[in-house]
Amino acid sequence: MFNFLKRLSTLFRIGFAAKKVRASQSEVEKLLAQRALVALLADARGISAKVGQLFATVEGNSEFQNLTDNIPALPLRKMLPVLEKSLGYSPKKVFKNIQPAIAAASLGQVHLAQLKDGTSIAIKIRYPDIANAVTAELQLAGLIPNVGKAQEWGFDLNAYKKTLFDTLQRELDYRGEALRQTFFRENVRVEGLEIPRVYDEFSSDCVLVQSLATGVTFPEIIHWAEHERRQIAEILLKTLFTSVFVTGEIHADPHNGNTFYNHAENESMVTLLDFGCTVSLNETRRLALLKLILACREKSAVNPLDCFVALGFDAEKLAHIQGALPMLCQFLFRPFLANHVFNLPDWQLEKNIVDLLAEKRWWFRSAGCADLLLLMRAFQGLTQQLQQLRINLNWWLLLVKSVGEKTLQQARELNLPAINVKTEHFKMLDFASQAKQLHVKITQNNAPLVSVSMPAEAALSLDTLMPDDVRLELSKNNVIDLAAIIENLKHHGLKPTCLFECNLGEKHYRVWLA
Repeated sequence: MFNFLKRLSTLFRIGFAAKKVRASQSEVEKLLAQRALVALLADARGISAKVGQLFATVEGNSEFQNLTDNIPALPLRKMLPVLEKSLGYSPKKVFKNIQPAIAAASLGQVHLAQLKDGTSIAIKIRYPDIANAVTAELQLAGLIPNVGKAQEWGFDLNAYKKTLFDTLQRELDYRGEALRQTFFRENVRVEGLEIPRVYDEFSSDCVLVQSLATGVTFPEIIHWAEHERRQIAEILLKTLFTSVFVTGEIHADPHNGNTFYNHAENESMVTLLDFGCTVSLNETRRLALLKLILACREKSAVNPLDCFVALGFDAEKLAHIQGALPMLCQFLFRPFLANHVFNLPDWQLEKNIVDLLAEKRWWFRSAGCADLLLLMRAFQGLTQQLQQLRINLNWWLLLVKSVGEKTLQQARELNLPAINVKTEHFKMLDFASQAKQLHVKITQNNAPLVSVSMPAEAALSLDTLMPDDVRLELSKNNVIDLAAIIENLKHHGLKPTCLFECNLGEKHYRVWLA
């Protein structure tokens, strides 16, 4: 009860500080309020610091970045009893020396040391009593009410609470982390990627001993030469692709404290650390995701709803937007659809989703299962890193290299389970049934004046593509309702159809999808 009340008091002060950040009227006031909030989060450690680290991932360079780099460490004398209890004997029997902490995180801190034979190692030790503090915070998290968007769109808040609970419990268990780190080391084979070796004989649920990893952190490499930054970017992207589509175990904590970087001559290296926060995808889910990307690229006769459901989405919720799913996939997977280097600033994912679905986007967000948030965090962290490195890559080429043709074919041949959901009377649209081009033809006295073709998705911007004088004339005479046409396309999908055909004076207009 004491721990519960203590954490409640801490969280109350954090909530008050967060409110001050939101209410800031100027950049200086906001900066000072952020610093006060970060100080509280760092001192609290546990879930509170994890939330701050999430802000660092979302916002990029900000005061919250200090929660990945500058959490104050506890003195060595406070950590040695944890280590000794874990070993069952004095650390002096196996360690030649142990230095004060070089890095501190939300649940534990890292000390450099040497074994008796002089081998340099790193020891991660869990904070004393942090497990009890996290348990108290998880109890508080269980009291979060289902309100706002969560209630309005039917978010499964209990599933999100369970994911939070399971994730924190996994992070507290260093023995499980050691197993995942060894799995990555043995199975995620990417040239230029290094993962430290775990010393199982000295590790436990609260101590993880591993080979020493050295290098610089991410902020330092953004000034490296372009070819070195490009090598780093390719290693990071191939690591994520291999993890997601081949091994099914994904590192989901992409902050600056979890990677080291090195370069020598023409070779760059990435050392991946901290496997406490990971997300697992079984073979069916990862092949379903790959099948979705391939079907979107190849315009095959695959219903995206089936793939999303196999990935873990709620079929009933997605049925509300099933007509828009093919177009939504084109936005979601845009970097994979290009056969060339993709310019990340052109993605504009959030804007495109809002333009397509407006408030209905919450059907999509609420349909996803809670653990996919961690997968999204991994992708979001990666794209943020690529943008900071100022490097654009050919995503499709690197995906093929990472997973291989055999896995691609397995995804194409994956049999998806039948789905029984209530849908509207119109037929669900697969990728092959979607129109490929928008055509505009203008004639005068049967003589062609204009004949233009463009990608089908341009139909969603008909109101801006059309010349002002023509749009005003159509509107003035109530010939067509462009807004209604566009809304219909967003709801039912880009099916081959005539959008409108009319005469304005001596000119005949015909606009259709095919």
